[in-house]
Amino acid sequence: MNVAANPFSDSLVMEPKPQTIWGVPHATWFFAMGIGGALFINRALFGMDLGRVFGLIVADVLSMILISIAGLVLISDLGKPLRVLRALMNPRTSWISIGAICDFVFLILDGLWLIADLEIGGQRPFSDLLWAGNSPLGIIFQCVAGAAAFVVIIYPGLVLASSPAIPFWNTTLIPLQFLIFAFANGVGLALISALWVEVPQSLLTVWGTAEVLLFASALILFFAHLLNGVYSQTAAQISVSRLLNGDLRPFFVWGTLVLGLLLPLCLGLYGTLWANPGPGVVLLALSALISLPGNWFSKYAVIKAGTYAPLI
Repeated sequence: MNVAANPFSDSLVMEPKPQTIWGVPHATWFFAMGIGGALFINRALFGMDLGRVFGLIVADVLSMILISIAGLVLISDLGKPLRVLRALMNPRTSWISIGAICDFVFLILDGLWLIADLEIGGQRPFSDLLWAGNSPLGIIFQCVAGAAAFVVIIYPGLVLASSPAIPFWNTTLIPLQFLIFAFANGVGLALISALWVEVPQSLLTVWGTAEVLLFASALILFFAHLLNGVYSQTAAQISVSRLLNGDLRPFFVWGTLVLGLLLPLCLGLYGTLWANPGPGVVLLALSALISLPGNWFSKYAVIKAGTYAPLI
């Protein structure tokens, strides 16, 4: 599926040329969408609720805030209201349309479910709503919202992957990177919450192991992406060169690989194996915390590394 009116395929270039259309706002959009969607899915499937604040499940509140922020970035990027409307009306040809629709579906359904789950003084005043808790309609709301959240996580990567004019982006490895990194950070936020929310040690070990495996998987995907670029056409080779040796090296090598993956992987592994629960939790939380900027750096570096292939 191709993005309608893709700006990355409309430029006639005679030689490889870096794209200059997308940058910081789009990295923020992708970053927030991914973590927001992962937080919801991790809560719905694995019970990583991060506790409660003002009677509301923290994971859902954060998820809605992050996805709302990302949606505002998208709306700001689209600019005029008519362009926003068009973005919602082309789901057959545009991943941005599909993603925008899923944003709204998720926010509406999870918002309604979250209101029904509100807890005040140990009581749930809206528990009689038809979609409250694990009622049949509530389960339907959660399933549809979960499917929408999954699309929200992965569609920014599919937007890039459907841009054939930029060979380094034109690979399914990008949406997979987005997916894995999002879930790694989603698990990481649950580990950070374990500093103040009581979590059984056995569950912490499971979460820590999951985080380590996700970081390792993300690392493999990034190396596979680099290798794919090295053995691809010239434009992709230029992208790899910029990431490893050029202007994007600080963001990719140090920001993404070292700060975002290698260091959290080592800290997470050590924290998971640590016999003393106290220091182990701190190490797991620290690994999760430092991986967050690494995730953002990964989005920024991959976006900025995009290089147009010559059309002639």
